[in-house]
Amino acid sequence: MAYKRLSPLDGRSQERWRGMAFGQIQSGPYVGRVVSVVEFSETGCRIRDHGMKCEVGAVFHMTLEDVGPMIIGVRWCNGAFIGIEFRHPLSRIVLDHLHQTIAQPLQQRMTQMMANRPSQNASDKPA
Repeated sequence: MAYKRLSPLDGRSQERWRGMAFGQIQSGPYVGRVVSVVEFSETGCRIRDHGMKCEVGAVFHMTLEDVGPMIIGVRWCNGAFIGIEFRHPLSRIVLDHLHQTIAQPLQQRMTQMMANRPSQNASDKPA
């Protein structure tokens, strides 16, 4: 079944899933930062973070829930939203795993992520 576009401005050719997920930056100036992932697809995701100021083309490593680290590139920035492209698309098995993970209670997932988080450093503290 073909992807049903969310609006006439929707330029994606693949399905995207909405829901609250968490990502954690593993490299670069925001290492250790936990970000909110508001939607994702096999080729990328949209994150929401008021404190990150990225340039289009920036490259980081990131985990998405418990998947990764994966290499990501910044495709676009619009206020608190950042469009991320995965260097390697996610497989169907990984997408199914993410759907199952996101179906778990939000508090449980956040607690697990915070327990696995590296110690906070100066680059992760709010400005």
